[in-house]
Amino acid sequence: MKQYVISLVAALVAIATAQAQNAIEIVYSGTTASVSIPQGVEGVTASVSGADVTILSTTTSTELVYRVSGQSDDGSLLISGSYKLQLQLAGLQLTNAHGGAAIDVECGKRIAVELMAGTVNTLADAEGAQKAAFYIKGHAEFEGSGTLSVTGRAKHAISSKEYMELKSSTGIINVLGAPGDGIHCGKGKQHDEHNYFLMKGGTVSITNVGGDGIDSDDYGVISIEGGALSINVGDGATGLKADSTVTISGGLLSIVVAGADSEGIRARHTVNIAGGQTSIVVTGNGSKGIKAKRLTSADAGATVLDGGFFSVSGGETTIQTLGGNFFDAVNGDTEKCMGVSVDADMQMTGGTLTLLATGPEAYAYNVKGTERRTGGQLSVQRVPWVVNARDYRYDMTAYVVVSRDGARIADYSSLALGAFFGSECVGYGQFDTTAYGTVRVHSHTTASSPVEFRLYDYATGVTYRLSASQTIAFQTDGCVGQPSAPVVLECLTPLAGDVNSDGQVNVTDVSAVISYILGKQTGTFDVHAADANGDGVVNVTDVTSIINLILGK
Repeated sequence: MKQYVISLVAALVAIATAQAQNAIEIVYSGTTASVSIPQGVEGVTASVSGADVTILSTTTSTELVYRVSGQSDDGSLLISGSYKLQLQLAGLQLTNAHGGAAIDVECGKRIAVELMAGTVNTLADAEGAQKAAFYIKGHAEFEGSGTLSVTGRAKHAISSKEYMELKSSTGIINVLGAPGDGIHCGKGKQHDEHNYFLMKGGTVSITNVGGDGIDSDDYGVISIEGGALSINVGDGATGLKADSTVTISGGLLSIVVAGADSEGIRARHTVNIAGGQTSIVVTGNGSKGIKAKRLTSADAGATVLDGGFFSVSGGETTIQTLGGNFFDAVNGDTEKCMGVSVDADMQMTGGTLTLLATGPEAYAYNVKGTERRTGGQLSVQRVPWVVNARDYRYDMTAYVVVSRDGARIADYSSLALGAFFGSECVGYGQFDTTAYGTVRVHSHTTASSPVEFRLYDYATGVTYRLSASQTIAFQTDGCVGQPSAPVVLECLTPLAGDVNSDGQVNVTDVSAVISYILGKQTGTFDVHAADANGDGVVNVTDVTSIINLILGK
């Protein structure tokens, strides 16, 4: 057995050595470039014009290796042929400043792209008609522990005509910007399983794109099995977009939907979450964390019909929605900000799905078809206050229960609990059980500031101030109460005229009521407290009543 292992290692070393000796070397140096073709390599011709390199291969049986390195601020690489090849990026800084892709491989077969260990590679293009800064007409398979950063200025950053795979050995890939998609898998055919984006490993970051983060087009699928993926998308874009299915079975996935009318994940047939850890933060108005889209024959140009399904069987998924409504001036529709939007059926058999709707206009989820839950854990928390934990450095935990009229509340489905420093909301409660709730309190500093709590009732629109059974002051990494003995928060009667629920009646409440009457009110607004004279209507007489309260009359 030992001898067999030694022989296998020796054989692999021999193969690697032979590949190195037979590699076609392409080296860039400012305004020039050179191509070195080893003796014995047949069927390859090269032409160089300045720093523009064109390779033509006629081989149909030998997998050639191209090793590219060096630097040029205005160069390009075009490889044409009809057979698979290996492309090694070995410390390449290449920008095509005169139009066209930085690297364009026109071979139509499997292209193995290796990011050589210990190297940093950068690619960029200029405006033009090219499909991407790094384009492969074929099947792209990435591997190697090096780093690749790509900036697209014409359309996409990285694009392959058919499937694209990131193997488990893949290092770091950064998409720094593109007017189109960050990563695009091109045209496929109906039921063609070769058109997909598959991520088994690597660390991928996609930012500053005008299109989608990753788009698997025309019957394409997206599968995330491992690695770490971070995507930030803008207006009208999608983080992960597939015309067929999106499946997440492993890895770490973080998507920030910063744009309006955008989506974190969208599939035209099914979104499957079977594993991994997925975090989606939706800050754009009218945007969705996950959208399972259903198209029919009536939808012009639709490739996948009668889909719109959402399935959760494993993994840990958290979606936080902070946006408001979005009015589409083109069709006159108003899009709601939502964690999960399902056009057909939703099924949950395992895993955890936590939906945090933060903001008065945000919604947790909506299923137009049938909802079936036979396993797993679905936690829905509606919160009328905006809390973005990423903005804070320190935190603590409080275990609490809420009491109303001396009796503990058992049903929190229409209630929201918030923690405050003055008027700033710094945390919200999650009640996974009727025994107690957990509040994560956030802070910018380690100062021992007093923590206050408020309860919002969606059914009545009333905000209640809460009185704690013990003093709670912020302490970094601290813990107040415990599951077996939580802090009791007692509801206090709303203070007449305190429409912003800050515990005081002053001129800001007068301004808020006037804005409400004019239809311009935003933020926290307690309708019951605004009805200061108790006649059931909020109007100018209530403004007078609140002013009298301030004046002590």
